[in-house]
Amino acid sequence: MKNDEPIIIAEIANAHQGSPEKAIELAVSSIKSNADVVKFQIYTADELLVKQHARYSHFKSQSFTFNIWEQILKEIRKYDVKIYADIFGHESLNFCRQNQLDGFKIHSSDIRNYSLISFLSSFNKPILIGSGGSKIEELDEAINCIYSNSNGSPDITLLHGYQAYPTNIEDTSLERLQKFKCIFGKKVKVGISDHISGDDFFSYVIPIMSLAYGTSIIEKHEYEKRLEDLER
Repeated sequence: MKNDEPIIIAEIANAHQGSPEKAIELAVSSIKSNADVVKFQIYTADELLVKQHARYSHFKSQSFTFNIWEQILKEIRKYDVKIYADIFGHESLNFCRQNQLDGFKIHSSDIRNYSLISFLSSFNKPILIGSGGSKIEELDEAINCIYSNSNGSPDITLLHGYQAYPTNIEDTSLERLQKFKCIFGKKVKVGISDHISGDDFFSYVIPIMSLAYGTSIIEKHEYEKRLEDLER
């Protein structure tokens, strides 16, 4: 990858549906499709939701124990790829730090979780900030929190993405990238978190269009069929 080329992140998220074998398979497919980074959501259900929540059982069934995560990471590290993680609590963040993950993403639901952001900032690893659903003031406070708690100049990328899947073309709003650059350009890079359906032609077009705004990261939320198509 050249220095001026964007980093391509394959967002696995919970596409594995609780299957370790599927998680590895999706990651390997992404690597064969020339992704620079594979990214998972590493969490415990208790970090994410209270037990009384209607979706608690769903996320409990899709989460892995840390022992299983270690096995998954071991398999993926056989390949030349970086591993990032979305983190949602101190327990999973500690696990990721101990296993030396390469970068982290702060989900928009944690944009005001300053305890978590402060702890993460001290790692001196690349940090992605999901902007979907967040106010400019909230993003500003999170960025300042990272700067205040980092040892040196932090590597922050502010990701634009509409908080819905699949995203309709009319909701893409790429012009927000320019707004981010105008407001935060001296402190962060910008990128796109693409949620367009993988079988839509515009899932190719929109990320390419985003390059005109100087995106340094393109995060693709692909599903299995698209990854298989890209291998052919």
